[in-house]
Amino acid sequence: MMAGTGLILYLFVISSVLSQNVIKPVVHIVVMESTGAQDNGNTYFVRYLKPLLDLALDDARAMFGDLIDIDMKHVETLSGLSQIGALAAKVFYKDPVHVFFGPASNEGAVTLGFMALHWNLPVLTPRGNDMRLRNITFFPTVVALHPFDKVILTKFIMKLFDKYGWKHISLFVDRDKAVMTSTFEIVNKFCIENEINCYQHILSCFNCSTLDKELLESKVSSRVNLLLMAISDVRCLLIRASSLGMLEPDFVYILPDIEGVRHENAWIWRNNDSYDQAMNAAFRRVMLIIIKTPSHAAFDAILKRLNSKMFGNATSQYVSASFEDEVEENAGHDDTSAQQYILSGYYNSFLVYLTAVNETLAVGGNISDGISLVKRMCNRTYLDGSDDEFQISDQANRVVNMEVASMLDEQNGTFETIADFKVLTETLIFKRAEYETGWLSDGEYVLDTPSCGYLGQNCVSSDSSLQTALIASFLIILLIIGVSVVIILRLRYIQRLKNLYWWRLEPGELQSMKVHLTRSALSTSIHQASLNTLDTRASNREPLLGFLKGQISQMHALPHLHVSVNAGLLKEFEKIRDINHPNLLRVLGACLEGDKKVIITEYCQKGTLQVLLMDASFKLDSVFALCIINDIVRALAYLHKHPIRVHGRLTSEVCMIDSRFSVKVGYYGLPSIYGSIKEVNKSLEVDNIWLAPELAHCPDVSTQKGDIYSLAVIMSEILAHDDISTISKSHSASRVTSATRQEDSILSSKVKDSNDMLAMEHLMRECLARDPDKRPSIERIHGIMHALMLRSNQSGSLVDNLLQRLEKYSSNLERIVDEKVEELRQEKHKSEELLRQMLPTPVADRLKAGLLVEPEFYDCVTIYFSDIVGFTDICSMLEPVHIVKMLNDLYSCFDGIIEHFDVYKVETIGDAYMVVSGLPTRNGNEHARQIARMSLVLLTATSSLEPVNTPTLDRIKIRIGLNSGPVCAGVVGHKMPRYCLFGDAVNIASRMESNGSESKIHTSLSTAKILKTFGTFILESRGVVSIKGKGKMETFWLIGENV
Repeated sequence: MMAGTGLILYLFVISSVLSQNVIKPVVHIVVMESTGAQDNGNTYFVRYLKPLLDLALDDARAMFGDLIDIDMKHVETLSGLSQIGALAAKVFYKDPVHVFFGPASNEGAVTLGFMALHWNLPVLTPRGNDMRLRNITFFPTVVALHPFDKVILTKFIMKLFDKYGWKHISLFVDRDKAVMTSTFEIVNKFCIENEINCYQHILSCFNCSTLDKELLESKVSSRVNLLLMAISDVRCLLIRASSLGMLEPDFVYILPDIEGVRHENAWIWRNNDSYDQAMNAAFRRVMLIIIKTPSHAAFDAILKRLNSKMFGNATSQYVSASFEDEVEENAGHDDTSAQQYILSGYYNSFLVYLTAVNETLAVGGNISDGISLVKRMCNRTYLDGSDDEFQISDQANRVVNMEVASMLDEQNGTFETIADFKVLTETLIFKRAEYETGWLSDGEYVLDTPSCGYLGQNCVSSDSSLQTALIASFLIILLIIGVSVVIILRLRYIQRLKNLYWWRLEPGELQSMKVHLTRSALSTSIHQASLNTLDTRASNREPLLGFLKGQISQMHALPHLHVSVNAGLLKEFEKIRDINHPNLLRVLGACLEGDKKVIITEYCQKGTLQVLLMDASFKLDSVFALCIINDIVRALAYLHKHPIRVHGRLTSEVCMIDSRFSVKVGYYGLPSIYGSIKEVNKSLEVDNIWLAPELAHCPDVSTQKGDIYSLAVIMSEILAHDDISTISKSHSASRVTSATRQEDSILSSKVKDSNDMLAMEHLMRECLARDPDKRPSIERIHGIMHALMLRSNQSGSLVDNLLQRLEKYSSNLERIVDEKVEELRQEKHKSEELLRQMLPTPVADRLKAGLLVEPEFYDCVTIYFSDIVGFTDICSMLEPVHIVKMLNDLYSCFDGIIEHFDVYKVETIGDAYMVVSGLPTRNGNEHARQIARMSLVLLTATSSLEPVNTPTLDRIKIRIGLNSGPVCAGVVGHKMPRYCLFGDAVNIASRMESNGSESKIHTSLSTAKILKTFGTFILESRGVVSIKGKGKMETFWLIGENV
């Protein structure tokens, strides 16, 4: 489309050039109208051909009329094809002819093509679907504009056959129609070349009743049927196919658009009769091959333009008031659609031919050379009268793409495009990915050969075989179910064993570690060792560490202990398997085989609570004590609700401390193992300290109230921070006198920090009550501890609380730092702005970066000097404070004005004001114009300033001097650095100011020369003036500028 638009623009430009006093060439077009009964005696075609040609001629003259004159002659061949050659010769030898349009018949076009080749004249035929006409080698001057090409259609069909692997095709041909027969010959030829078995069914004098025999023959040889027949006959064929059971999903009927009829609408299958419903289902088996362009809508647009142009003209003999109604009426019929393509071809002949003529004239070519003109028409894209694109190939044929469609919308009975076929590249592009593998019909792919064969011979369908198959299938299903049940039960049994023995470890699964205990931490190193070292290590009271599945773990040795793995022990392990509480020491496994037995748990780096309390260097404050007791209470509360129900062995030795100083209670559950350890450790008498009085005579019994008593003893250790041996001695002495007084011996230890821990001490005394029923429940203890933690603003372990405090402090510190950084940034910005006001920005940036500012030479700049006339007298008449205010008002006004110019203020000294342009950023000669304009504005602003509030003074008046020349600029000094200018140009500018007059701008010759180059400034020569130190100089007054 862009190529066509560019061409039209180009031709319009050429036409505008040639239209001025140039004689335009005349193009003589002869339109051959074959309207006899032997050819295309269709009233629709005959009625609208001439008005359409007139419309095409008007459009052509509107487009190309500025370049050429167009003469069109109509030649009607009313007697048929025999007169075409004679009439063409008569016109050629009688009148000038450049081109023939038509005729609308293949035979007529062939006849005229031979004659035009002899005359070297182009022929543009709207028919041209004959194979001879579509070969540029035979007819180099013929252009075929009919959109249908049987060879292209056949290539497309072969492409589909190859894509879907179809090698057996039933071909139904209507022999009574020449176009179907000629297409059949091409298809048959391609089938032979591609080794496709083509079973021919030639139909003559088409009759629905004679189709059964042909259909039944095709059923035993193929499932793919290619229909070369008119649309009106296809419906009849499918009705018969339905009655013969040939509309199953394994059948497909391929219907190519040979006669140029579009198939988007449901009228193909609908005839408003009793067969419509059956045809809706039948056409689901149809594959439509459609020519994509031109569409009915495109031609309708041309006809509507024709009606709009000519309707209402009383002298018109072509168009009636019912013209548009007739177009709409005939839009769906086969013959009418084919005629529409021919009429469209006549219309587009003007565009194709005249485009080539204009290009030939533009390059000085000969428009009578038909072969050259045809070559120029090829391999390009055109826009027709309805803005539809079409192409002419290298064979001088109109090229159109094709598409495959299927009835996907079964409810509405409409078709949807499945794939496109690009003719120029011969590529097949699928829009529905599921059709790339094969042609789908009711969700099944149409195969070349059905899985059961064409006659079903490959599938056994007897009743006995079916019964046998059903029994065999049933037995197989039973076998599969049985095997599946066995496998599932076996897997469940294996999983059950894994769940029961989840803890079992082999001795080889552990890697022991060397352990060196220091006051700060445990330093470890891995080494290979067996469990034989466990006894020695246990006797030395060192932690036994090991690697288990990449995790450091602690091994608890079970010396001289005989443990039998029975149902009771397995149930105990099952209870502790899923325990995962932050204050309970998780059991990872156990090795109970052989002589060396161990239980593996999590590793706590800080050791036991008992060891920690015995460390004299350890300082225990009230917060730490509260956190430790709370952790133990949480662990007990979880255990008392768990199926384990009770701990039974709670001491400070089974309370482990991890790296975050959280307590993890161990040795819970597994009474079969831990109960036996008591027997081995009878020598450790202090264990009885944590035992409740009611359990003294039956130590193997464990109760929840006993756990509460043990908790109270641990609380006593923590709050009193006494050595356990001291408590043990007092406990032993009291037990000799009276067992009922043992709690007094525990309470005799002085509780430290009692003022801060009165609530804890009271709770401890309640837990030490001799009567178990008077001891509080673990839920009440947990509630009290929770309240104490909230009152102390504690929410977790000691480390967690410390981290929270650090986080709050860090957040506050970050806020303060951010505020200080923002203040520093603002101060830095102020300093930078002040520095930029004192020095040029590039110079200030180098000084900030710590770089040396090198002096720089400038070839030419313009310098401005001004001072106040009579400033000495003014100073003698005013107070100093008034003088300062006057200068501040004046130079503040000046500072505001110079911001609008490309200048740099150098300095002010007393009443002197110095400005320069052209540095530090060079600006060519623009510096003189900037200073001149600034001077004019400053002079005007000074005259408008209010006078000083003194009766004896008038308005302030200034003298201004300008000079242009070379200078050197640089920073002078380190303290209070100044950006100074050096050079004779500065002195001359100062002399221009001192030798000037009030309220005038005095310029040197160098500045005046530059200003004159702009042509806008008004300069007045002052003449030759004697300048101090410079001698005689010609100077000028700057009066103003012409805007």
